[in-house]
Amino acid sequence: MKENMIYIFCGSLIIAVGIIWLISPAQRPNRLYGYLSYLAQVNKDSFKFAQRRASLYCLLFGGIQVILGLLIRFLNWDRYFLFWLLTFYFFILFPIIWTEKSLKKFLIKRHELPKDYVDPDKVKHKRTKGFKDQ
Repeated sequence: MKENMIYIFCGSLIIAVGIIWLISPAQRPNRLYGYLSYLAQVNKDSFKFAQRRASLYCLLFGGIQVILGLLIRFLNWDRYFLFWLLTFYFFILFPIIWTEKSLKKFLIKRHELPKDYVDPDKVKHKRTKGFKDQ
């Protein structure tokens, strides 16, 4: 019975963050409040865009997670506790991933993507002596 509560509680918390950010978005970069990343700090427009997108994605993925939690409860799928425990973290990561992808598209469209930006999907590691990655 408590297993599905993980999805419902976590989803509700993500929705609450999304609502708070939507009602009162961060006005300037801050480590304690709002969405903060390298791409969000490129300029004021990208920061404002990031705050709005992050709040909408929190609402979306928090809602999906709550619905899944309710489905788990009503379909009596509580016995798959380990699966639910291992997958609920994805819903915490999805708003961040999607916000970054949206920010990248936003900045590319405006020709403002920083020249030193490295796409995380294209990072290649090279093995060196001593087994350290470069």
